[in-house]
Amino acid sequence: MSPLPLLGFVAWSGTGKTTLLERLIPLLTQRGLRLGVLKHTHHHFDMDKPGKDSHRLRQAGARQVMAASSLRQALIQETPEGEPPFEALLARFDWEQLDLLLIEGFKHRRFPKIELHRGAIGRPLLFPDDPDIIALVSDTPQATSLPRFAFDELGAIADFVCARLPRRGAREQTLMAPLRLLAQAREAIANPAGETCLPGHLSQDADGHLQVRPATGLMPSALAPANCLIELPSDATISSGERVWIRPLP
Repeated sequence: MSPLPLLGFVAWSGTGKTTLLERLIPLLTQRGLRLGVLKHTHHHFDMDKPGKDSHRLRQAGARQVMAASSLRQALIQETPEGEPPFEALLARFDWEQLDLLLIEGFKHRRFPKIELHRGAIGRPLLFPDDPDIIALVSDTPQATSLPRFAFDELGAIADFVCARLPRRGAREQTLMAPLRLLAQAREAIANPAGETCLPGHLSQDADGHLQVRPATGLMPSALAPANCLIELPSDATISSGERVWIRPLP
């Protein structure tokens, strides 16, 4: 469909998709990502304003009006024949200038999506019927194996998004290097040698929360390969249940 990575945010109306994106986008741009956004909206929306030159020209009968300056440009196009195909909308973006296209809405189209869910809305979850949903942001625990985040865990959501992006050379490797996730220690983690990190085993509980324990702390018969590095304080022990930073192994 598109050589540009796509990531959708889908939910019932009133859940707060735009609000979450408004808070998440600055965190992603701080990581160096060049973002585009495609938002599905109501039939009769109009970003133009009566009295503006562009609006006057449209009212005069122009089907397409482009306003351009040294800083930005905008094309306003009438589509009385109906909504353009999804693929045509994607083609309008300059893929060479973007690392990721965020999509709000279009929940019936096929691309990776994060679902947003609030219990107070009283609407059913989407992910049981949509195999393209890869994570859940909700205000209550849900019975799912999908990664789940609370609405205020913006840093963890940003890390999850960055971890899914394909590496495209040195620039992407630089972006991925700082990736850190926050997990709960399943057991006390000692650091008698003053190490800066320790091989660990990262997993999720039934609610989708990240948990970590030292890979060497597992029983030999159940020893799993290390899949992360646990960041350790130089002279302290991490207590069971404490939140700890980890770095996924490549």
